[in-house]
Amino acid sequence: MKCPLCKCNHNSLDDFSVYQCTQLPIFQNKVFGSQTEAIQTLTGKVTLTICSTCSFVFNSDFDIQIMDYNEEYQNEQAYSSYFQNYLEEIVNLLENKGFRCKKVVEIGCGKGYFLEKLMSAGFDIIGFDPAYEGHNPNIIKDFFSRKYSNLGAELIILRHTLEHIPNPYDFLNAIIKANNYKGAIYIEVPSLEWILRKQAFWDLYHEHCNYFTMQTLGSIFSRSEQGLLFNGQYQFIMANLSDLKNLQKAWGGYHPQQQAKRAVKNSLKILGEKLNFYKKYVRENGNIAIWGAGAKGSTFLNIIDPKRKFVKCVIDKNPKKQEKFIAKTGHKIICPNELPYFDIDTILVMNENYLNEIRSIGHNHKDLKIESL
Repeated sequence: MKCPLCKCNHNSLDDFSVYQCTQLPIFQNKVFGSQTEAIQTLTGKVTLTICSTCSFVFNSDFDIQIMDYNEEYQNEQAYSSYFQNYLEEIVNLLENKGFRCKKVVEIGCGKGYFLEKLMSAGFDIIGFDPAYEGHNPNIIKDFFSRKYSNLGAELIILRHTLEHIPNPYDFLNAIIKANNYKGAIYIEVPSLEWILRKQAFWDLYHEHCNYFTMQTLGSIFSRSEQGLLFNGQYQFIMANLSDLKNLQKAWGGYHPQQQAKRAVKNSLKILGEKLNFYKKYVRENGNIAIWGAGAKGSTFLNIIDPKRKFVKCVIDKNPKKQEKFIAKTGHKIICPNELPYFDIDTILVMNENYLNEIRSIGHNHKDLKIESL
């Protein structure tokens, strides 16, 4: 098997597998109209593997053939003011780099929310997503390919797309060819350093087949600018497409990152401590609800409370998720106003970034304990 980043051949990946989880739903961001349908959803396997050459972390059991993004996929977080501020930070970053008056293409634009935010800020932008279901004429329901080379994008945006692509280096090469070997690229992905520091087993799931440290992301280009966003949970890189390295040649079969590899391996192996902590937590904290029906919440429930024994419900502000059910576990998703009907003592917030917002909502319930992961 080849490393999906540097293409180094491995005769066996067993010696480099550092974390495994089975029976996770293949889509953490899909919710379902009935509990029965949710429980019967397809599951997949996560086997995180470290390349012995470049230290890239990937799911060696990821199965692209079973991935089908459709209208049930709901990952919109824009109902939070904190999330809105984070999006504004990206808009300002791209504007400060001089891209507002240039031709921009967003690949994997999803439901188009960020694209429309850029349009409102005056950006000349076209989006591509074959699963798009809206009616924005600036979004093309197709993959970006050489047949769109006439667009001549001066900036390509890949926000939370590359972690879903089984062969990220090949994907970037295809983008370069489709864009005539010109232009810049902005890539944003989750930060593996943040996941390791938090021991965040709830951020390791089947949808994400790739996990980037800043070092592995930076190794893709010969020159780049990197930074952190969203309180360190996300990272970005900006580079010229022409600076994409020939990674096979760059690594050359030697092992320059043994220290980094050991650090990642050791960090992943102690995730079990945090997992056991939260299994005990949900048993000992009375009537508990979690806040957040996204990927973090779905993964947390499937590992910690798969049979719905302890967590009474899931709270989410997204109306498209409310009155639906979490994949595989079947936990019901409610709106915040329904909270008094569930006799909840403790709310566990799935994303610490939203803790203050949620505590302000919970002020009407004086005895309610609200904590974050």
